[in-house]
Formats: sequence, C-alpha cells, structure tokens
Amino acid sequence: MKTNTQTTATRRSVPVFLIAALLALLSGPLSAQSASGPDLSAELATLKSLGFHVFPQPVTIDPFNVPALAGGTLQSKSVQGKIVLFNFWATWCPPCKREMPTIETLWNALKGDDFTILAISTGEKKNTVADFIAKNKYTFPIYLDESGALGRVYATQGIPTTYVLDKQGRVIAGIVGSTDYDKPELVKALKSMAAK
Repeated sequence: MKTNTQTTATRRSVPVFLIAALLALLSGPLSAQSASGPDLSAELATLKSLGFHVFPQPVTIDPFNVPALAGGTLQSKSVQGKIVLFNFWATWCPPCKREMPTIETLWNALKGDDFTILAISTGEKKNTVADFIAKNKYTFPIYLDESGALGRVYATQGIPTTYVLDKQGRVIAGIVGSTDYDKPELVKALKSMAAK
C-alpha cells in the first residue's frame, strides 16, 4: 500500500513518453524492433512473460543529466550504445530494497557486455544514499535525484519503477514494482540484447 508521501511525490505529472506509448499502442500494431535497430522480438517476449510491459514502438526520452553518487554527472546520451536498466528507487522503500541484491547479481553477470544500470535514488540526500549503498556493499552505478524531479517524470506510478532502454536510448519495456533481476531467463534476454 502506498503512503500519502509516496503518492504525492510520484503522481504530479504524467510522463510524456507514456502518453506517446499509449498513442502508439492505439494507432499501430505491436512491433518488436525499430526501423533502425535489431530484431529484439524473442528478448521482448521474454520480458513480457516476466511481467514487463513491452512498448509497441520504442519511446524516445528527453535528454537529462544526473549526478553520480561516486562523483561527476552522467549525461543520458552517454549510455547510448548499451542496453540500460533504468531504475528508480529509494532507501526507505521495502520493495526497492528487496530487489537490489538481484540488481547487483545482474550487474555482475553482465559486466563486460554492452549493458549498464542507471539506478536513480529519487528524493533523498546524498549522505542517506551513500550510507545505504556502503552498508549493503552494492557496486552497480548509483545516481542521485535529490529534488525528485526525474522521479516525478519517470516514476509516476510509484517506486520501484524500472525501464529497459535500447542501444539508441529509447524505452522498450518497463515494470512498476519489485522483481527479481537475477532470473536466468531475464539475464539471458538482456545479455542477448546487449550482444546485438
């Protein structure tokens, strides 16, 4: 059950890309590949079988910059060329905390592949996040949305919210709620996508 704080913080705006995805769904047939990308139909079918919503067409997101917990700033365009697990979470969120060990396992399984993780803590101070990450010894990339601005755009239904981005940086699938990212079939699908 969502708390009032969570509901207020995450339902202020409807992401433009979700509106675009809905329009694409209403206006055209399902497609597992873009005009300029590889055929990902088998991998997307796996994601769908694991509870992800698969977008009928890849959805372009607006460029953004986000500070890294380790220092520096990530520009969203810098991850193009990789498959991206784009995750919104917080240290106070039990479902987020439950899935994080599985994200760590996924990170370790796909090291060296054209894959990365953008795990964005939303609405929390750097020290809170740093303490949590250090205590749990997570090594996957962590980013900070202290103001909650990105979370208000991309996690409008609550957290955890996770998207899969293709190598062009477009949303191709997403899931709201906790899941196990270390499922062999999910690891295999993401690894296959990264190899294409």
